[in-house]
Amino acid sequence: MKIPLLLLCWLWAINAPLVGQPLTAKASSAKITIQLDFESAKAITHLMSLTAVTSAQLDRVAKLYGNQQLIAKIAYNNKTNDETVFKQTLRELIETGTIKGEDPFYWQVVKTNLASTTKLIDQVETKGSFQDEVKALILPYCPPTNQVTARACFLAGGGSLGFTIGDDPTFNVALQQIGDDYEGLVYMVAHELYHTVQQVGQQSRKKEKLTGEPPKSIANAYMLLENLWSEGTATLVADFTKIKEPKSVAKRQQDEYEQNGQRSRQNFVLFESLLFSAYQDSTVSPSQLYNISFTTAFDQTGYHTGYRMAKEIEAHRGKAVLAALVNQSPIEFCRVYIRLYQEHPDKINIKFSAATEAIIAKLQPWTAKL
Repeated sequence: MKIPLLLLCWLWAINAPLVGQPLTAKASSAKITIQLDFESAKAITHLMSLTAVTSAQLDRVAKLYGNQQLIAKIAYNNKTNDETVFKQTLRELIETGTIKGEDPFYWQVVKTNLASTTKLIDQVETKGSFQDEVKALILPYCPPTNQVTARACFLAGGGSLGFTIGDDPTFNVALQQIGDDYEGLVYMVAHELYHTVQQVGQQSRKKEKLTGEPPKSIANAYMLLENLWSEGTATLVADFTKIKEPKSVAKRQQDEYEQNGQRSRQNFVLFESLLFSAYQDSTVSPSQLYNISFTTAFDQTGYHTGYRMAKEIEAHRGKAVLAALVNQSPIEFCRVYIRLYQEHPDKINIKFSAATEAIIAKLQPWTAKL
């Protein structure tokens, strides 16, 4: 993306008529279609209510789209946990009430939480406003011309609260871990489906054709900045701190927000250290850098560093600027934040170091290439 276009997008965002004003779902002309897929969750909860199951029933349930996603997720870390294990362990639990060996699909947890899972499914379907509630959170942060179709696939099984696989615009969520937290589910799905919005925006960018692979220093640093932007803004879009009466999932998330909020400055320093390592050390493992900043191993500190940045951008520039960034390079997210604290040094007290600013400046020539 060339500089004049970046400036054009920036000027559009600053001068958008709704900047700084509360936006509602109706304020955006972006089109978001959300499909809810309960088929796999319902099939598993139904089988769990039985005391015997046929091979034909197990075959049919295993082949459902969501359960195929679950099998692929579990098998990713252990290839032996395939469809055969899915059916064997499920049959064992249904017919004996327990699983003596390993339980890679977490069927015993599903069984324990069967009542709350069934209740949550009924609540989502009966209320009928789930999609609208999710879209109300997402739309103010969407470019007005974008069109997105995404699927929320509800599962009963697995150890991950939520996951995606590859470029499939489907977010899978394990309902047995949600309990009866309807509002928490809305926010969680909004967070994950906003990633689909981001994915569509990034795919729409016009990029220069690369003649070869970018240097490792550039690729590794870009990976961290891309996740800083994507997870940080998604954490703001579905801001769990806005839930006034949190239940199980929302309460856990609010605790994480509070903990990370208390150490915001340290989180920034940690991210900057990882970025410096990514850029300077060609032997570093990108996956290890990612794991430190963007997984629960260290309370997803990178999510909350990006969240703090996005929150400042929203406070001083409005939601429309964050919406415009969806269709721009993730590098721009950092450039906007740097420009912001340079303009408001007395209002924004957490700034990047000179070394970090220099790294971001060196990535700028790659804006239209990555």
